[in-house]
Amino acid sequence: MAPPPQESAQAQAAERAADLAAAAGQARASWESHDRPHRMAILRPTSVDLVVDGQLLSREPFFGRADVMDLDRYLPSSWLTVAGTTATLNAAVVLTPGALLDSGGDVRTLRLVGGATQPDAASLYTGGGRLILRGITVTSADPRSQAALPPSAAGRPVIVVSSNGRLESTDVTISDLGTLPAGADDGQAGVLFNPNSSGFLTRTTLTRNSIGLELSQSLNVRLQDVTASDSAEDGIVLRGDRGTTMSGIRATGNAGSGVDVTGVNSNRPITGVSTTGNGDYGVAVDKQNGARINGITTAADQSGGLRISQSADTNVTDFTATDEPIGVFTNVNSTGTVIDRMHTTGGLRGMVIEKTTHGLEVRESTFTGTRVAGIAVGGHQVQLDGVQINDCRTGVRVERGASDVAVTGIVVNRGHDGIVMAEGTSGVVVTDMSVNDVVSDGVRTFSPNTRITGGRIVGGSTGIDVAAATSISGTSIESTQGIAARPTGSVHADRVSIDAEDVGVNASTGSSVVLSNSRVHALEAIRGVVGQQGVNDLSLPPLNLLGAIGVPVILLAIALELVHAIRQRRVTGFRPRYRPGPPTGRPQSQGGAHRARRQDPQRTRVASGSVPMTATAGTAGVVTLNDTDRRDLS
Repeated sequence: MAPPPQESAQAQAAERAADLAAAAGQARASWESHDRPHRMAILRPTSVDLVVDGQLLSREPFFGRADVMDLDRYLPSSWLTVAGTTATLNAAVVLTPGALLDSGGDVRTLRLVGGATQPDAASLYTGGGRLILRGITVTSADPRSQAALPPSAAGRPVIVVSSNGRLESTDVTISDLGTLPAGADDGQAGVLFNPNSSGFLTRTTLTRNSIGLELSQSLNVRLQDVTASDSAEDGIVLRGDRGTTMSGIRATGNAGSGVDVTGVNSNRPITGVSTTGNGDYGVAVDKQNGARINGITTAADQSGGLRISQSADTNVTDFTATDEPIGVFTNVNSTGTVIDRMHTTGGLRGMVIEKTTHGLEVRESTFTGTRVAGIAVGGHQVQLDGVQINDCRTGVRVERGASDVAVTGIVVNRGHDGIVMAEGTSGVVVTDMSVNDVVSDGVRTFSPNTRITGGRIVGGSTGIDVAAATSISGTSIESTQGIAARPTGSVHADRVSIDAEDVGVNASTGSSVVLSNSRVHALEAIRGVVGQQGVNDLSLPPLNLLGAIGVPVILLAIALELVHAIRQRRVTGFRPRYRPGPPTGRPQSQGGAHRARRQDPQRTRVASGSVPMTATAGTAGVVTLNDTDRRDLS
């Protein structure tokens, strides 16, 4: 039996009231979870909810899919206006699972109105839905001036991709969004992917945002040809994201780092990034385990190219830095770092290994033109293998506190010093080095128990300058001075080969030097007290070196004699030449004249018309004219 009409109407009214109450509760819950905006539109698969300050204003039927032009039919005119190709949105929009909003249509600029407080912001939230941006510029707008809001505005809008939501951005510019930290508020990125959100950004530019883009535990986001520039903080933040793929990433002119990698460990590689002119580091990696960094290029960032901090087992490959204060900086207990095929040009220091770094290896890398040092080592268990350093003031500096540093196969070309070990270091081993044409010292060590094995030093004022206990074996040196031992130095040189222009081994008073089974060729092979063991070859430098030294001296002597001869001719030019009178007594026979000449050991007459000369003992190839010869020249 059917209920009476009056009872049926009452039941329907009660059901509608229950539905409305449920809808109001859902709307308020959504409002509270989205920063409580003054105006909010919730797009559902079957309806649109309009919410004002947490109260459900209306629920209208909706087909679950719309572009910005279509949305204009569902929202009040004060919430959304479209003028030509520009749309101005003055309400937050939240998508629910199954709903889709597409920028589409003829709209080319979408302005999101904000203000002084967070509830003023007309932000976009994907919720569990899908937001598609194509060929459009999305920016903020002041409600009065319509100009873009400054970073200091607490009510700047944001784009948030929520859990299970999706953002797809192609050929888009997103600017002037996001908020800065203030008090207990951490601020928000211009574009934020939350945990388990996904999507892609392709050919997308993010400019003048707080943080350009943040991936916070997102899933499988694809970034391709993305530019983050002029952010008030970092350009891009990767915070525990998973499955991210990256290519063609550019970070320029951001106030913080270009790319900041932090948060929960992730197995995604950090790759395809280029940075320029950021206020901190080009790329900063913090508290990561097993990070893989590949194909990064940085230039002219204010703090440096790459910073690795509080991280373990980091692997860096094909990293390039140009004109950076520090190409790579490792610090705060970073361990197990491997850097392969790194290249730096210009700047102050190619690489700085801070004192808390443990276990770092640099392989097959090149450092060129740094103004302070190619590599500064302050850490422990550090290996430099196959490194080449060109035109840096100092090739390698081992700083105070460093220990267990192994330098193998290094090549240092030009610069002021090759390898310098400071006081307070220990366990430094240099093997098979090649130092060429530095200005000062090939190697200078204040580090106790330094070991130098093999290798070659060519050029410089001193090959190896020793101020602490050092062993040298199998090393070849061609310098102005071969080995110099300071008063605090103790040297054992075995099987060394030295060709020096000045001093081969210079042992200062108070030093202890032992030379064994070595070859030292120099103008002064040994200066000071040097102990010898085995068979040592101590002699003058080779003929070609003597020639290089002696020829200028000989030429100078000849020139001085010629000048003197010319001056004598001028002085005696008008003096009557002495002519002997008629011979008296018995004429001397021709044979007697020859005998007289043979009996004069200080004078040898050459062919008629030539200048008589006398060779003075003790000179090497220097010809001196005696007084009689000078008179004959006149």
